Amino acid sequence: MDTSLLANIVGGKHVGRAVSFEGFSIEFSIDSRAVRRGQVFVAIKGTVHDGHDFAVDALQSGAVAVVCERPLDISENIPQIVVDSTVEALRRFASWRRSNFRGKVIAVAGSAGKTTTKEMIAFMLSKVGKVCKTPKNYNSQIGVPLSVANFDEDCDFWVVEMGASQKGDVKRLVEIVRPHIRAITAIGEEHLETFGCLDDVVQGNGEVFYNMSPEDWGVCPAIVSQCYSINRKLTFGGSDFVAEDIKLSPEGISFRLEGTSVFIPIPSLAVVENVLCTFCVLQALGVDWKGLHKHLANFHPVEGRFRVLRKGELLLIDDTYNANPPSVRLALRSLSLFDRYRVAVLGDMLELGGSSELYHREMGRFCVELGIDLCLFYGEHTRHAYQECKELGGNCHHFEDLQSLLDFLLPLEKAVILFKGSRGMKMEKLVEGLLNV
Repeated sequence: MDTSLLANIVGGKHVGRAVSFEGFSIEFSIDSRAVRRGQVFVAIKGTVHDGHDFAVDALQSGAVAVVCERPLDISENIPQIVVDSTVEALRRFASWRRSNFRGKVIAVAGSAGKTTTKEMIAFMLSKVGKVCKTPKNYNSQIGVPLSVANFDEDCDFWVVEMGASQKGDVKRLVEIVRPHIRAITAIGEEHLETFGCLDDVVQGNGEVFYNMSPEDWGVCPAIVSQCYSINRKLTFGGSDFVAEDIKLSPEGISFRLEGTSVFIPIPSLAVVENVLCTFCVLQALGVDWKGLHKHLANFHPVEGRFRVLRKGELLLIDDTYNANPPSVRLALRSLSLFDRYRVAVLGDMLELGGSSELYHREMGRFCVELGIDLCLFYGEHTRHAYQECKELGGNCHHFEDLQSLLDFLLPLEKAVILFKGSRGMKMEKLVEGLLNV
């Protein structure tokens, strides 16, 4: 492949000298700071930064070509592929790469647990074949096309995470990825500011089942199974895959499924759903999950997702990556099962729109119902959680800033402390502060 063929694929105009790539090993980057030698830099115009302003930096770091929306003042020896939209160009190349892929593609959508489930599916499938997966949480309208465009074509499996903040998002990603197995991890209140209501969340995530072929499989929680019309379907948490005899300890969680004992070293009830969803995907692929389940003992959580850290006699549960009502409920239920002094440190759940007060009051009420020993709230919206918790007799405090909250935590001993809040609340700074004392 060379840059002339690339220009044809993405519908752009080639400017400058063509450059050849070895085989189909072309790779793309949208971050000038992370460009590797030999990559093509795609200049994305964002809301804050314009990638065109950093094209020269990308070239100096080793990029060999640029996809851009306007001709750049650079050497004629550097090929430029000028397109109307660099985002659409990325989509076109990703779609072309998908058309040339002969392996199986798995898509993972849902309100919570997407990244952990994606990582778990990829981890298990790596025991039977070569796997490519979306890195980190690259599940956006740019992250997914970029990931797929960079996937190896000699893989057996591609595992793709799909995020959504409004209806139509998942459908646009499915149009590129065209998955064989389509999974929803969980459904609950998320991004209500843009989705509008829970029904729209159900429909928006259900777009993962858009345009299925008769051979494709759908996987979803049993509780929302009736919301989707799928010919070949597996559900979990209901009739198909049900966890029994669930036991939680600081070392992890265990349960029984169809007579098989399963253990995973993450003490979270949410991870049970992730495992059940993963097993459904494996079964849909014709992979024997019972023969592979013991590998889960070596699976480790993604950073910020119910990772247990020890500091003296403190157990710190770092679940700081993000928060919405369904993930907070499961995190608090998990915390309630620990046999020691239990502390919940909870930040705002953002992007809930007009329903924010309702769900934050539910947070405070849930803390009391579960018998959490100490509840510490941080943020503007958690004032409602604090008020509800206090009115119901809970042991609780509210904090205006992270430093005051950290100072309150420092004297604690022999406790298990859960940290959870939306990304913008930067709750991970509290974990770092305790670990670095």
